[in-house]
Amino acid sequence: MAQVNQPKSKELSRWLVVLCLLPPAVACILVPNKLALLVLAAAFGGLAWREYAVNLLGRERAGLFVLCLAGFLATLCGAAFWGSDGQTAGLIVSLALGAAYLMHNLSPAGDKVSVNLIARYGLGQLYLTFCLSFIMLIKQLDHGANWIMLILVTTIASDTGAYYVGSRFKGPKLYPKVSPNKTVSGLLGGCLAAILAAELSRGYLPPILNFTELACLGLFLSLWGAFGDLFESAFKRAMGLKDTSTILKGHGGVWDRIDSLLFNLPPVYFLVNWMNTP
Repeated sequence: MAQVNQPKSKELSRWLVVLCLLPPAVACILVPNKLALLVLAAAFGGLAWREYAVNLLGRERAGLFVLCLAGFLATLCGAAFWGSDGQTAGLIVSLALGAAYLMHNLSPAGDKVSVNLIARYGLGQLYLTFCLSFIMLIKQLDHGANWIMLILVTTIASDTGAYYVGSRFKGPKLYPKVSPNKTVSGLLGGCLAAILAAELSRGYLPPILNFTELACLGLFLSLWGAFGDLFESAFKRAMGLKDTSTILKGHGGVWDRIDSLLFNLPPVYFLVNWMNTP
């Protein structure tokens, strides 16, 4: 009986987590003051960095984790208060911190471990820090909160559609070497759900995209977000992990939840910024 009830229990946990986290997240996005969004991004990004550091850098390297967070916060705050220039400066600071760590720990006889660690550190700063910091840049655009909501709603719709359609219809695997549970039917279901979500978002977006363009954006975000999901899955397969942590019951870790979002933030920023440029 316990085995029969387990899927229902997991399903309930998934929806409870969504119902608990989504309303405050939406409130932080929509409030005019960008500080609320900054705190939200810092909290989720910090938790994702913790999972990244534990799994790829090692629990025992607390000093390196502190540098990870310092670089992340420098880039995030730089983007929030000084725009793209601040984002770039913060990223340079984060990479400089990594370089200082490498020089401090490098053995005169050579140290492949330190080089490996700093490569993982640098990848994390480009992947987690740089990509997530675009949320603060989008917030500062015209109708920035609405564009963030479009990304969030479309990404969630794509993930949800892929999960339920893939579970129902199954069929050929999408990329079993990287993610054994993802299916082609799930990808198609996610694309349809993302297009529908994008079109339903039309009411609160500025009228700069027509029906076809908005559908294409929804399709792109679904496919690009799925690629981001597979990218994170490749990390987990390489490390022999199922989830990055168990902090979100039924979902895995925070990094597991924002992997698609990380990939979807930069292209929307560049698209909207380009459309708003005279």
